Amino acid sequence: MKYISVIVVTLAQAACTTSSGTDTAGRGTQHRIYCSGSAHSWETCHEQAGGICGKEAYDVLEKYEDEGAFAAYQSAQESPERRLVIRCRE
Repeated sequence: MKYISVIVVTLAQAACTTSSGTDTAGRGTQHRIYCSGSAHSWETCHEQAGGICGKEAYDVLEKYEDEGAFAAYQSAQESPERRLVIRCRE
């Protein structure tokens, strides 16, 4: 059990940011950016958004955070789940 906890903590901390785009019927493409884990922050999400659209050239449509997403598997450290949904400005 001890080894499973170590593996889960390691994987959660090593989680990288990911993004995906979805075209929304004439309203432009929405990008969902995931930057979960203790190694990332909202700053990480916004850096990824800037890389997609250009610095500050996007609108935030949704900002979601669940700080206890992985708490059941960790004792002293929580790894928040974060999601940012953006749309690039024209």
